[in-house]
Amino acid sequence: MKKLIYILIIVAVCLAAMIAAPSLVGDKGYVLIQLGNLVIETSVVALGIMVFVALVCWVIIGMLLSRTMRLTKLSGSWFGNRSRRKTQRAFYRSIQALAEGDWEAATKASDLAENGDFEGVNYLVAAQAAVARGRKDTAIRKLNEATEYDSSALAARVTLARMALAEGQPRDALKELAQLNDKQQASASAVKLKVQALAESGQWAKLEEELGGYKKVLGDDYAKWSKQIAKGRLAEVASKQGAIALKAFWQALPRKQRNDIGYQAAYAEQLLNQGMHQEAQSVLLDWQKRGPHPQLLPLLKNLQLPNPAPTIKALEKWIKADEENQQLYMVLGYVAHHAGDNTLADKALQKAMKLHPTQEGLLLLAEINEKANNRESAMAFYKQSLNVK
Repeated sequence: MKKLIYILIIVAVCLAAMIAAPSLVGDKGYVLIQLGNLVIETSVVALGIMVFVALVCWVIIGMLLSRTMRLTKLSGSWFGNRSRRKTQRAFYRSIQALAEGDWEAATKASDLAENGDFEGVNYLVAAQAAVARGRKDTAIRKLNEATEYDSSALAARVTLARMALAEGQPRDALKELAQLNDKQQASASAVKLKVQALAESGQWAKLEEELGGYKKVLGDDYAKWSKQIAKGRLAEVASKQGAIALKAFWQALPRKQRNDIGYQAAYAEQLLNQGMHQEAQSVLLDWQKRGPHPQLLPLLKNLQLPNPAPTIKALEKWIKADEENQQLYMVLGYVAHHAGDNTLADKALQKAMKLHPTQEGLLLLAEINEKANNRESAMAFYKQSLNVK
């Protein structure tokens, strides 16, 4: 509006000048315009008036056109916003339906939201709904579409890797994870799946090589995988070459690995599997000189020796230092039972059950008492075990 006023003021000044000038000199002026056969004769004042009217008309038409275009844009924007709101509602509904377990509704809503700009999350929702409905091909297609968005690529690849692992295809899982960028591959979800895929594909050497770099990400699972690697390698040697080769392989390992608790637990387990219980007892007690270790202590339960005096002595020493440790009594009970000393076994197990009853311990007590013809006690322990998980 201000622009129009300025223009009208300028035109008015010009017009006043054109009218006033001839009047001041007593001459209205003469203007001749010839365009081919068209001849226009007029005065300066009349020409000024015509120019003024033309400019006013031009300004008014310009304003009308501007407002018309603005209204057209607003109308298009309104329809566009309405369409976007509809797409957003469909997207939110797909998430709600997925949480509700209504796979059909989730699929329909995600289809309506497919053209929305949701950074690939709409494809992730659609893929989950397809998986729930058993439509693997659709799920894979949707997940591949989601990988085209940087913010959804990690979730999509990880899901594809999980699907491959669930179908027993660890190498396909590794291929999916390899397509992630360096930052995405370093994420906890990708690392954990890669470790699992390497283990399931039997690539123990590669897993052992890379595991050290994943220690921070894996946290408490690091020791578990370290043991799994050792178990895999040692089991392969034991199954193919036997007990003597197993001991030779162990002695040839670097000191760092022989001092690794995961390798120690795996080696002791393989010794037990090979029937080398005396050797297993020796190494397990040697590695626990400073006290029981949570990964090594349970392995003592599997010792089957006629005279496990060193183990019983060590357990009794640890019990004196920690009289409320239920696990120590349990292990002592098993060691004594396997050695044929059911009196000591019964005593140790009953103490363990007073501290923390378990179905495993109660069933072993029932077995011991049944062999000793204490049928009433055996029946009582059997009944008690039914009420313990």
